[in-house]
Amino acid sequence: MRSLGRWLGVLAGLVVLGACNRPLTPAEDKFAADLFGPSLDRSKVSVAQGIGITPLYRTKVARITRVQGTGQACVRTPQPRGAQPPQAFAFRNRVHFESGLYSSDMVINWPDQLRVPQALVLAHELTHVWQWQNRDRTGYSPFRAVAESWRLADPYYSGPGEAAFFSLGYEQQAAIVEDYVCFTFANPGHPRRQELRAILAPVFPVDAFDAALGR
Repeated sequence: MRSLGRWLGVLAGLVVLGACNRPLTPAEDKFAADLFGPSLDRSKVSVAQGIGITPLYRTKVARITRVQGTGQACVRTPQPRGAQPPQAFAFRNRVHFESGLYSSDMVINWPDQLRVPQALVLAHELTHVWQWQNRDRTGYSPFRAVAESWRLADPYYSGPGEAAFFSLGYEQQAAIVEDYVCFTFANPGHPRRQELRAILAPVFPVDAFDAALGR
């Protein structure tokens, strides 16, 4: 009986955890498809709030319309260690957002409207999911990603100039995808966007993403 009770407890825990994450919304699914194409199996992706042990709550979603940016919008600069506390993390096929950032739809009305920073963080974390799903190409593992982050003062930053995508670190790869979304949305005329596009084009369907935003 004690063994049966233990297994019932495990099953109950799995039921509770199943209520603590959700699939991508239709808008999030289209965003991911435009950004990654068929190389990301979107049906496997789930979204959780926090570490995923409490039921999700519904949010009132603020809508941010497309605005043309200029100057330094989206430009990334090196940061000292600890200056960028993580707002989210990905583990295998699940993306976890801190409670203050989590929304019941991170990219509502895509591509006509965009949420910032939610959509940018989603793009970043989906890149880690992509790295996991394509680990035969990327060599990705959560342990290697953590070790890389500890080793570098700012694992997100990559300097100006072009580099082969797979020669970059895991966080650099995700930051480049995130920055490309930002530049294409808010500052498409900036020369850094063309550098990022050249890095991403051999790997991701940037033409489809640009077309989704009318670029």
